[in-house]
Amino acid sequence: MGKQEYIGSYIEHFDEALGGGIPSGHIVLIYGAAGTMKSTFCFNVLYNEVLQGKKGVYVSIEQSSLSLLKQMVKMGYDISKVNIEVLNEANDVIRGLSRLKDDEPRKLTIVDFGTIRKQLQPKGQKQKFGFSGDMVESILSMIQTLKRKNLCDIVVLDSLTAVYSLTELKEPRSEIFYLFEFLRDLGLTSFVISEESEENTRYSRFGIESYLVDGILHIMLTDRNRKVTREIQIRKMRATDCNNDVFTLEWDARTKKFKALYGGKNPLV
Repeated sequence: MGKQEYIGSYIEHFDEALGGGIPSGHIVLIYGAAGTMKSTFCFNVLYNEVLQGKKGVYVSIEQSSLSLLKQMVKMGYDISKVNIEVLNEANDVIRGLSRLKDDEPRKLTIVDFGTIRKQLQPKGQKQKFGFSGDMVESILSMIQTLKRKNLCDIVVLDSLTAVYSLTELKEPRSEIFYLFEFLRDLGLTSFVISEESEENTRYSRFGIESYLVDGILHIMLTDRNRKVTREIQIRKMRATDCNNDVFTLEWDARTKKFKALYGGKNPLV
């Protein structure tokens, strides 16, 4: 059995809490409410791993690629350092991504499924569950093709909540199991974003996803002394000796880096 490889969190002081990092090949649920920087956290991992030589894929099901990139540029990411390929044409699905090459270094592919969905939707026809189910299969097929073309080591699925809006799950446990095992069988390290709402404070819609994933990172907004603090906690991480304390999660605008501070203690505010 080979030595375990790890994916960095790229949060200062947090890999120590993870016991060395996120084990390669894990499926990790990134869970939190709106405004907790879940997408930025995932993009941050992809961006930095791509700079280290990995191939990254960001699948955005609702947010457009233009909106995502504008957000990341505003955060201070120098996207000129990576080779970004945006897939936002229905023909990318139909033709099987034939135009993509695997010889570009520092490759980061963004799959803009929000735009593709609009193009594939028949004119004058409302979206139905049967058609939506095909969309989920298209997403998985694109990920599989990108892996086969050596363009995907790490994938971000944004979000699981959006995936559920595309299909009617008749047998949630078996169908969600299939989704996660599909990613696992491809040998990918996967980050799956899940939205927290006031109505549903579980890690995901059905409450079974937490049993099926390898790790859960919970990002929270906490009111303290008339200020809102972002916090992060490792709720689960298989195959690691992790620290489950709550850490303050800060974005340093000067260094363009995340920091994890005050593990197990209240922040100094």
